[in-house]
Amino acid sequence: MRNSVACGGNPNKAAILDNFSWGDVNNPKILGELVRTSYGCYDTAVALKVPFISGKDSLNNVFSLKGKKKSILSTLLISCVSICDDVTKSPSSNFKQARNLIYIIGKTKKEMGGSHYFKLFNRTGNAVPELDFKQSYKTLKKIHRAIKKGYVSAIHDCSEGGIGVAISEMIIGGRLGAVMYLEKIIREGNLRDDELLFSESNSRFIVEIPEKRRKAFENCIKGIPYAPIGEVQYSKKLTIYTKKKKAVELDIDTI
Repeated sequence: MRNSVACGGNPNKAAILDNFSWGDVNNPKILGELVRTSYGCYDTAVALKVPFISGKDSLNNVFSLKGKKKSILSTLLISCVSICDDVTKSPSSNFKQARNLIYIIGKTKKEMGGSHYFKLFNRTGNAVPELDFKQSYKTLKKIHRAIKKGYVSAIHDCSEGGIGVAISEMIIGGRLGAVMYLEKIIREGNLRDDELLFSESNSRFIVEIPEKRRKAFENCIKGIPYAPIGEVQYSKKLTIYTKKKKAVELDIDTI
């Protein structure tokens, strides 16, 4: 849903599809995972008011390894389709203009479980991102409204790799740099700098807004967490400050 809305899709005209790839469902634990995942799909679809229109399952995927039967990891793929009301107002993800403002939409939490950052250190963690249904639905609606009004120059959802990866990909696409201040990121609790950068908390976006549209944009999204955290720059670098100290400076080719 985040990706669809970021591309200009209308959340009120969206539909989703499921694809379950599962192991041996004769195993009570694996069957239980399937049941609980199905409940999660139902609860999320109802909360976000989006219908499942089709789907596919591939069950009992087992193989033999050193003479022992193994099941694949339980895997769910959700695809989303939507109608874009006006494609001319659909923003891409690359930064567009130096001195434009960079906003974070949504709250960052200490949710590193299963993150790409932890994967680099061969860790899994257990604090996985949770979804606040009410806040997520409200955020999708507000962001869509801002895009529809033409306030958004660029937008990227925060998913794999969190804020750090999202803003890096926006730099790569636009061949423009950015400066970001970690202390301005809205957070819940005390987070380390790496947690602020790479947490994969749900319902977050990085948005580029021209200064002249700042007031209109903020009025449009009033009621959801947001904060300006930096600006686009001509220099082809990502510069990150923490408590007024420069913590990161990477050129675009290194990124």
